[in-house]
Amino acid sequence: MRAVLVRELKRMSSEQIYMWILFILPLFAFLLFTTMFHEGKADGFSIAVFDADNTALSRQIKRWVEATPEIEIKSEVNSLEEGKRLIEKSEARALLYIPKGTENEIYKGDADKLVLFYSNANLSAGSGVSVAAMKAIGTLSAGINLQKRMAHSEMEEQALINVQPIIIDTHALYNPYINYAYYLVTALLPVMLLMFIISATIFSIGTELKYSTAEDWYEISGKSIIVALTGKLLPYSFIFIVEAFFINTILFKYLNAPMNGSLFVIFISTVFFVFAYQAMGVFIISVFPNVRLSLSLGAAYSSLAFSFAGLTFPTVAMSPAMQYFSEIFPYTHYLKIYINEAMKGLELRYSLPSFWILAIFIALPFFLIPRLRKFLTKKKYWGKI
Repeated sequence: MRAVLVRELKRMSSEQIYMWILFILPLFAFLLFTTMFHEGKADGFSIAVFDADNTALSRQIKRWVEATPEIEIKSEVNSLEEGKRLIEKSEARALLYIPKGTENEIYKGDADKLVLFYSNANLSAGSGVSVAAMKAIGTLSAGINLQKRMAHSEMEEQALINVQPIIIDTHALYNPYINYAYYLVTALLPVMLLMFIISATIFSIGTELKYSTAEDWYEISGKSIIVALTGKLLPYSFIFIVEAFFINTILFKYLNAPMNGSLFVIFISTVFFVFAYQAMGVFIISVFPNVRLSLSLGAAYSSLAFSFAGLTFPTVAMSPAMQYFSEIFPYTHYLKIYINEAMKGLELRYSLPSFWILAIFIALPFFLIPRLRKFLTKKKYWGKI
């Protein structure tokens, strides 16, 4: 074991690619996404306004709209066509149109319309602008309605009831601040890590076959495939577990992500997560003893993990076949544990099924040990790209 470990450390220190795949690129990716989303929520979307009314009320409408943190009025235009061009050139996310006669119609008691044209090419920006604008205009509309009712001799309390007969008391569970950092960074950082885990595992084993050094590796291990794999993967396990703990430190200390459960359970699940993706790397190279093909398959397998985890598109909305397909990624089960513990604060028993599935992933390569031993000892499998 010690001989294999020392041999692997020498291999890691002799080639620069290990420095890139183990340290430089992972840390760059972690810092990139942390910096990108550290604000938590996108604000200050630029919009244009076409004020055809130009009255005291229309100016008040603009002030109320711009008072929302999501919206910033960047320009005022003189026609709908001009506003459309700004949206098409992405210089404005939306156009607010205040028709001529709006103030007169409203104070006469006739309902009038304000029109918001917005680009939904970017769903997040489009929905953010539309919701913020409707909230601001709805609040202003309720205030005008309240004043009109009080002017017609209604008491303030009764007028408030008539303006809003039903009050909706909303509570956003688990991410009450609607913070994108809690939603995206907690998912993206483990995805970046798993890509490097599976790539490093496949590369470290695959190059033994590619450069015909597999026999030397196997002989040094005392002809024990378990010792050979353990000694080779141990330094990578240590490095990636440390980096996984670094990710958790970023999430809980720097981004102040919610931690409503057990930090110890999160750390244990992180270790399982690292081992599971190393196991999948061993599994892939054991099935396809070609380092280039295995790296391509590993990249494809890694990149699909985020799409099928159920974050951006709910798993329950997928077809039954795709729901089953989402289960073949260790990331899906790690994320369930993370959400159960950190976000929801549930008891451990709710996460135990995911732990068992991660354990199955870790055990999977053991069924291919005879196949991998054949690759290490038969010259016909060596030297393949």
